[in-house]
Amino acid sequence: MPLENENMQGLVLFSHINKLGSLTAAAQLLGLSRSSVSKQLAALEQRVGSRLLNRTTRTLVLTDVGRQVLQEAHKVELALQTIEHISDDHQSEMSGTLNLSCSSAQGRVHLVPLITQFLARYPRLRVNLQLEDRFVDMVAENIDVSIRTGYLPDSNLIARKLGDLSWVLCASPGYLKNAPPLDTPRDLLQHRCLFYKNAKMTMSTWQFAGADGTQTVTVSGPLAINDPSALVAAAVEHAGVLLIDQGLLGDTLRQGKLVPLLPEYKAIGGLPMYVVFPEKEFMPAKTRALIEFLMVEMPRLMQGR
Repeated sequence: MPLENENMQGLVLFSHINKLGSLTAAAQLLGLSRSSVSKQLAALEQRVGSRLLNRTTRTLVLTDVGRQVLQEAHKVELALQTIEHISDDHQSEMSGTLNLSCSSAQGRVHLVPLITQFLARYPRLRVNLQLEDRFVDMVAENIDVSIRTGYLPDSNLIARKLGDLSWVLCASPGYLKNAPPLDTPRDLLQHRCLFYKNAKMTMSTWQFAGADGTQTVTVSGPLAINDPSALVAAAVEHAGVLLIDQGLLGDTLRQGKLVPLLPEYKAIGGLPMYVVFPEKEFMPAKTRALIEFLMVEMPRLMQGR
């Protein structure tokens, strides 16, 4: 079977189908219709002269021939990636597209300002930034770089620490005017508190360290939201006491819309922030440039410089 351009496209497509587990997911990743993907797969099977996949309503199962073809498809895909990397490394000015993911709030506050600077430095690059509050499968969704907060369970990803978030306890002057006294963390039990909550976690247990030791309180309140920016907006509107990353407060402290509380106590549990990327034998120059840029500039932004 001569290795023509159509064959190479079919092999790369076949590799994506197996990696993602469905024709629909491969179509979405490549920007094709599902019918187009199905036709290209059928054409590849016709050229090979054998069925490559057995399809059920829920799964795709490789045939014996399919497993052999997949090994060769991986070689073709790696060769094409290598050519792209060589091209990137020899361009005087990098170009192409980078796929980047981050949580919504952290992305708006920390990442967007930096990406605009990065694009000004490399004007021929394009960045596709996905701001989503969900777990992103970087390999399956073709994400080059991700900014993640918290501890990382993925063993197949490389992570470089950018810094730690700094928690601040705060409330609006309007809320505090009629609120109970707040002298120690235990007093929070008498307050209306605002906290983050989604389908998988509830961040209502707050921990503080002070001269009298560590205090842990599980707070309650009338409003839990799965968006940190919305929590800040609610606090500004006098809805209650909020514990949140200082970087997400913007200018609300400087403008006096919110005021810090319990200065004698330090909130414990500021989560680490990482730049994360899949392990690859060859990394494109554009990806390496973005990672290096974030490693320098993100810590400065997080520290307020």
